[in-house]
Amino acid sequence: METLPLHTAAKNGDLREIKQLLKKEGNSVIDRTTKNGSTALILAAQHNHAEVVEYLLEQGADPDRRTSMGGTALGRAAEHGNLAMIKLLLNHGAQIGDLALIAASREGNVQAVQLLCEKGADVNATQRWGQTALMLAARDGHIDIVAFLLEKGAKVKKQDKNGATALSMALDNDHMEVVSQLRQSGATENTQNVQEESDEDEDNYIDDFSIDEEVPEDIDIDEEED
Repeated sequence: METLPLHTAAKNGDLREIKQLLKKEGNSVIDRTTKNGSTALILAAQHNHAEVVEYLLEQGADPDRRTSMGGTALGRAAEHGNLAMIKLLLNHGAQIGDLALIAASREGNVQAVQLLCEKGADVNATQRWGQTALMLAARDGHIDIVAFLLEKGAKVKKQDKNGATALSMALDNDHMEVVSQLRQSGATENTQNVQEESDEDEDNYIDDFSIDEEVPEDIDIDEEED
């Protein structure tokens, strides 16, 4: 697939253009995707265009459509901490996928994390490299989220596919307040040999977590295709 005028209009929040395009082409194109699997709904949610999202949902857009990396409209909203957008999508039946809580936790969006957990998010869900919400919150020093996830039952000793834990990630990044919190919750040093990440591994971490093509980040949740 390639980027359509519908995708551009959704990204820009141009509701009038979207209505004209759907009138011309029919609602059968509403879930057409970009190269990486983004739909108009996903792009509109990412850029926080509530009116566009609501209209697309009313016209039959699939709220749970996933990109090639597993990202969804809800995941995009969670990453950016857009509570109203999260609630809108949930009210229209969107399911909470594994990446939504992980993205919100990594970005330090406390209220989004709390809302997603309230709505049943799995606190121990992993992305494909085995990283959890707790690990990424610990890695980036989000102490409030770390404490909240632990309270909600996050597994403090869980390891990713390279053997890293929330504690080792916090230690590596000198987040000593987080380290103290994790140790109080039972975290211990991993005595097993942790695999060193190769350049290929690092690339895969990035591939698993990319979102804004125009503003690349170290590790993002899903890549947008323009």
